Amino acid sequence: MTPPKCPPDGHCEHAEKAAEKAVKQVFAILGVNVDDAKQVEDFRVSLRFGDTMRRAADRGAMAVFLIFCTAAAVAWLAGVKLKILGS
Repeated sequence: MTPPKCPPDGHCEHAEKAAEKAVKQVFAILGVNVDDAKQVEDFRVSLRFGDTMRRAADRGAMAVFLIFCTAAAVAWLAGVKLKILGS
């Protein structure tokens, strides 16, 4: 079977149908029916929430690191003070 020819204007109906089918299959695997606007919007909201959680986790990790560094610096300074003053 020979593949269908696409017109020279770049609009290929067969390619568009194949792409549409592939997109529907991928989203079906993710549990989203692309023909249902509510499901698509819920999926988009979930993606935005996931991004928000990732950014919050990144900030939280940085905060924990800074707290650890601050605690280490304070402990070091307390040790230096104790060594200099002797008690």
